[in-house]
Amino acid sequence: MAAAPHQEIVELLRQVTGEDETWAAGVTPSTRVDTDLFIDSLELVALSEAMRQRYGDRVDLAAHVAGLELPELIELTVADLAELAGGNS
Repeated sequence: MAAAPHQEIVELLRQVTGEDETWAAGVTPSTRVDTDLFIDSLELVALSEAMRQRYGDRVDLAAHVAGLELPELIELTVADLAELAGGNS
């Protein structure tokens, strides 16, 4: 059984942050990447690369984030990342 799209993103987040599974269990689709998880710029770069490796070159988180205004960046959620990835396994 395939993981839900947001769960795949949570696992990638867990890998790039070095957090444990207990941390990951608290991350939901509505969790905000910046204001709830406090993902820093280096982790965001690592996440972008991890997403590119997982989903292919069509998923460019770095370019997506660069195109966001500050309020949009602050409100970016795990569900938004899953949508960017296209929900593909």
